[in-house]
Amino acid sequence: MHSDNPIHRIRQRAGARREGGFALLLAILLLLMLASIGLAALDTVQRDQQTAGFTNRKRQALAAAEAGVARGLQTLRADGTPSVPNTTLGDASIFPHGQPSFRLDPTVADPIDSLGLGGMPGMNLVIDQNGAAAYQIQFWKIQVQGDAPGGTTSRLEVVTGSLIAN
Repeated sequence: MHSDNPIHRIRQRAGARREGGFALLLAILLLLMLASIGLAALDTVQRDQQTAGFTNRKRQALAAAEAGVARGLQTLRADGTPSVPNTTLGDASIFPHGQPSFRLDPTVADPIDSLGLGGMPGMNLVIDQNGAAAYQIQFWKIQVQGDAPGGTTSRLEVVTGSLIAN
């Protein structure tokens, strides 16, 4: 008897339409929520890539500065005086956006400075020197700047010495 009632049929159709409208609204809200989560994930990935790039440039600049210090120590061993020429590192095909390089630190007046002669504990060896130390150490301060592509710099300061016989 209820199914033949026209008022009852109209109410059923209206209820079905309301349920369909609610499902559509719920689906749209769910899609908006998923889109916002996706955009937040993309933003996080982009920030991670920027941080990784910055860290990589800092690492390249530090490695270049360390190479400059190594060159200074090499010339100290070979010549008795350290020197650090301006040098570009690596192959240009490996570094398409610019090569890392090193040079003497331009922010200081004397990037290679003789700190004078001195001894160290245990170095006062007396061998036929009438009681005087047979060896001394010439101390040097070397300050080098490493540059990476993109303008990132790293500075190193090293104090080293070379053994000198009196």
